[in-house]
This record gives sequence, structure tokens and C-alpha cells, in this order.
Amino acid sequence: MKNLIPTLLTSVALLASSSYAMACNETKPIEVRFAKETTSSSYTGQIIGYQYYSYHFIANKGQKLKVKIDGGNVEAYLFHNKLKDSVYMGQYSPELDAKGNYTLPHSGKYELRVLQPRSQARLGKTPKYNLKISIQ
Repeated sequence: MKNLIPTLLTSVALLASSSYAMACNETKPIEVRFAKETTSSSYTGQIIGYQYYSYHFIANKGQKLKVKIDGGNVEAYLFHNKLKDSVYMGQYSPELDAKGNYTLPHSGKYELRVLQPRSQARLGKTPKYNLKISIQ
């Protein structure tokens, strides 16, 4: 029992420090805003390590989402609490139609995450990107 307490304390300390390290990779969510009478919004960013940017927006079922990213080697994934898995929004995604649009299957709040591939993060790459989100 004497040996168990120091082991538990060490485990708690390691857990707390790993949570802190994970928190360092998080960025503040960005609420996507569309200017009056427009259907798109543009953003720029730079990914450092395993960091990702999270863009939040509200949309309706049946609307078409188009995501365009220029710049470094970055990827975008779409999330919604009713989707069973994320949706890859890259140019060659099988989820997109011939025009590069994704038809939203649910109404509500969506999250678009922009990140770099793990292999690039391991190499210490810091790609800059330009993002355009369009909803029609």
C-alpha cells in the first residue's frame, strides 16, 4: 500500500501534464461570419505542429458547402454531431460532387477543422493557408 500512493501521485502528475501539452495544440474556435448578402467568407492561418484551426458555422440540411484551401500542405475535415465520421473536404474526396460541393445532410452547427498531415507536423513544417468557405 505504501508503494501504491507514490505511483498514483506520479500517474496523476503525468496525466495532468499530458493534458496541458494537448491543450497547447488547441486554438480558439473561429465563428464563421458571412457579410450581408454574401455566401462565402475567407480566412488565413498558419499551422504549427499538431495544431489545428476550428471554424464553426450553422447551416441547414440540403445546403451546399464548398471549401477551398490554397497555400501549404493542409487538409480540411468537416464534423457534425449527427455524422458518424468526419468528412474529408479535399479536392479528391468521394463525398464531393463534380463541382466540389458537399450537400449538408443535417441542419445545425458544423465544425470545419484545418490541419496539416501528421507526417508534416513531425518534420516541424509550419504551412500558411488561405481558406474560403462557401455555403449556398
